[in-house]
Amino acid sequence: MNRTHLILAISLLLFSFSYGQQKDTIYGQVKSVREQLNFLDENQQNMKLFSDEGDYGHHGFSSPKFTKSRFYNWWYNTPFVHYSNYYKELNKKGKTTYEVWFYKNGDTVSFFNYKYDKNDNLIQIKETYEKEDYTVRNFNYNKKNKLASTIYYVSDDPNLYSYSEFIYDESDNLIQSKDFDEDGESFGTKYSFYPNGKIKEVFSHSPYKIKRENNKKVSFKDGIGSDKLNRKYIYNEHGDIIETNSFKDEFYSNDKPYIQGRTLKEYENRLLIKEMTLNRENKTERFTLYSYNEKNQITKEEKVIPEYPDNNLIYEYFYDKNGNQIKLIYTEKNNPITVEFEYEFDSKKNWTKQIKSVNGEKLYVWTREIEYFE
Repeated sequence: MNRTHLILAISLLLFSFSYGQQKDTIYGQVKSVREQLNFLDENQQNMKLFSDEGDYGHHGFSSPKFTKSRFYNWWYNTPFVHYSNYYKELNKKGKTTYEVWFYKNGDTVSFFNYKYDKNDNLIQIKETYEKEDYTVRNFNYNKKNKLASTIYYVSDDPNLYSYSEFIYDESDNLIQSKDFDEDGESFGTKYSFYPNGKIKEVFSHSPYKIKRENNKKVSFKDGIGSDKLNRKYIYNEHGDIIETNSFKDEFYSNDKPYIQGRTLKEYENRLLIKEMTLNRENKTERFTLYSYNEKNQITKEEKVIPEYPDNNLIYEYFYDKNGNQIKLIYTEKNNPITVEFEYEFDSKKNWTKQIKSVNGEKLYVWTREIEYFE
């Protein structure tokens, strides 16, 4: 990997993307979708942190949701791409019922089958990755249609499983999630709320407590466990988060949690214009500035790391009259790279093809075949 790619990879770990506010709405009653990325230059393939990684990069293929999110991030926000190649079927209510993902050579990564209850709640995801090997995650809901529990197991050893339980207050606020495995309760999360229903604090919960025996720390379960403050949120009068305090929540210490970092946000006309991260010493680690057009689409992001200015990044977004992103100017080390997007649409105004060009060279083609019920 060359130095430019390494810097980009590290920068992407430090920052989150805005997606350029590109929408991916599909109009009409969709029956199936077939999406695939193709390469116009065999020497320009999808981004990899290390050369020996597979088609789906450093993290591999972990789930359809994560893979799609990562692909969108890189497609619209960088000169590079990740890989995507799948087919899915939907019911008439727009719920995905079947999905299959592929490698570049056409081999199958995994099959996914989805089931729903009479209220259209997702109740099962079954992933099949070999003929006889699969995983299952089941979802259960309470009388108010709130997620009550999930259970996950694998076919080759059903005795190894994970189970999660979700507890709500009288206002239907989630106040605790409890995780279990084959050894009993593991870890979980608790939440407290302001009177208006906004989350105030997040606590990490452990079923263990710590005591000292022979000058050693020993963990034990007492049926109660311990809680450590993890995050605290502060809001403005509009309900927007303006400050997030992150705490050191080490369970194997009796020290009180202390703030190890803060994130501050500033708004203008209800739009986020600045996000700043401070460390324990209240020193600015990084910040991001946002600009918008008259349609409230992001037109510019400036991501700054004061201590490491070589890692600063600038994104400038341009849109057509219909709100489609048609250009990105990606600037690193004062070196601007121009990325352009061309679209083809079907009769329902859904895009069916995008071509991504980098500095005037067409490199990538993202196709989408859509079948409709009507």
